[in-house]
Amino acid sequence: MIRLSAREKAALAERLREYCMAEFDCEIGNLQAELFADVIAREFAPVFYNSGLRDAEALLMKRMESFGDEIAALEMPA
Repeated sequence: MIRLSAREKAALAERLREYCMAEFDCEIGNLQAELFADVIAREFAPVFYNSGLRDAEALLMKRMESFGDEIAALEMPA
């Protein structure tokens, strides 16, 4: 699970409160917003985190292929 610092959790809770008010005309308190932030961190954040890891892996694999090409270009004729 992704762990949020107290500052991050408070900031996310505030954004959630503002979002609920703007989109649903629904006022939620700090406790509800913090509990909602916990649910998001627990249930949704891993999906985005794993997606980021896959993107990073694809980028690194592409770079590794180019390293092979660069090393091959440095070979001297025997």
